[in-house]
Amino acid sequence: MHKYTLQELESIAQKFSSEIHPPYTILLEGEVGAGKTTFSQFFLKNILLDKNQPVTSPTFNIVQIYETIKGPVWHVDLYRLKSENEIFDLGLLEAMHGCICLIEWPELIRPFISNCNHSVLKL
Repeated sequence: MHKYTLQELESIAQKFSSEIHPPYTILLEGEVGAGKTTFSQFFLKNILLDKNQPVTSPTFNIVQIYETIKGPVWHVDLYRLKSENEIFDLGLLEAMHGCICLIEWPELIRPFISNCNHSVLKL
């Protein structure tokens, strides 16, 4: 897999954030430290309503929701989830059909993604 520089990640994130509109889901794939959260930070910084709002990893919260010029953006980390039922409990499927979603560790969501506007970004 290609290892992106910070400049490349920022450029890709800017392109995505300017071109996509809800509903849209970006599946972020890659090993630990590959740049999934960094991509999300660059993506969100371009469209946040409050440019001073910190963008943090959702590893512990699982879901962070940000208010942006394109409506709510869900930043999700599915790493700690054990079953598809937890996806339903989060309301993630509904979010994918109405918002922009950035999903790290997307393995559990794959069975539900086919009828959504989406891209897979391999980092």
